[in-house]
Amino acid sequence: MAEHGAGAYGAACTAAGVRLLKTVEAAYASGTSELLLNGNRTVELITSRLIDVEVAPLSVALSEGNPFASIDLSYNELNAGAAESIGHLLKSDSTLTSLNLAQNDLGPEAASTLCAVLKDNRSLRALSLDGNKLGGNGGMDIAEMLQTNATLQRLGLANCELTTESLVALATVMRENDTLQALDVSRPLTKTIMDEPAQHFARMLKMNSSLVELDLSKSGLRDYGMQLVCEELSRAQTSALAVLHVRCNKIQLAELDCVTALATLLQGDECKLRSLSLGANELRDEGALKLAEIVSGNRSLRRLDVTSNSLMSRGLCALARAAKEQPLLEEIALMGNSFDSAACLAWIEGPRFESDSLALDFAIQAVDGAYHCVQR
Repeated sequence: MAEHGAGAYGAACTAAGVRLLKTVEAAYASGTSELLLNGNRTVELITSRLIDVEVAPLSVALSEGNPFASIDLSYNELNAGAAESIGHLLKSDSTLTSLNLAQNDLGPEAASTLCAVLKDNRSLRALSLDGNKLGGNGGMDIAEMLQTNATLQRLGLANCELTTESLVALATVMRENDTLQALDVSRPLTKTIMDEPAQHFARMLKMNSSLVELDLSKSGLRDYGMQLVCEELSRAQTSALAVLHVRCNKIQLAELDCVTALATLLQGDECKLRSLSLGANELRDEGALKLAEIVSGNRSLRRLDVTSNSLMSRGLCALARAAKEQPLLEEIALMGNSFDSAACLAWIEGPRFESDSLALDFAIQAVDGAYHCVQR
């Protein structure tokens, strides 16, 4: 199989008049299940990235026999032509389960080509399109594809210039989709300040029963949007959401309704949320004090990220007290905040810290009689 596959690939490259990649030949020969053609990590691609015409012979060879369950084509210069070649492969292939096309030059046309095939594909489980300029039209095509695709479990759409309309369409479709488990729509191209996408994703979470991980980072989310998400999750009887990323937003926990909604969610008996990423928001000490009170009564969280939130001594000390009282927490991330000596002491004194039963992203060191926070 390996010799035949490598031979078919070599013949296809010769026929197309394009370079033959030694990385592909080596992958065939090694018997690996992963083909790595990442433009940043594959040596022969670093100075000369993959282009559309080079994907065509690879697709032809793989159509005759594909030993690779995972293919990484990220960080190249692929466009609509590559999408067409990949589409031909996906029509007949039943081996490929993971495809990484992140950080290429794929646009709306490429998205349309891929989605047309993926509507009926029954093998691909993970697809990353992060960092491609799919735009609103591409986002709408993906939403339409998810109406019929019953196989995809992980979908990456970060930094794809998704519009508010396409985000709303994705959230609406996800109310009925029962196979997708992880969705990343971080850093969309939204201009609204009314948390409109958050409203639709909140309603989706109330109805969806399969989604385990959702990334709404860099989406302009404010307290009101966070409140809506927490309220609907609290009401959801079948939600499986365990990981929520809302990094790099504008959440302050300044609004009472938002604080109440987050407390109701995390202190509820039925909450399944295990990891909450609030890094790079605008909590400051005032928000940290409220978060600490919520964490003290937490019944679900195992991991909490509050990095780079402009926290000072008061907020850091309050979170330390909450962590000491909360045995469920297994990991806290706090780097990027301002530790003084008092905050440092607060995070080293106590059985939980002395026994290392709580994983931290920082360590406290004593230098010349003063305490300092350093990254682990």
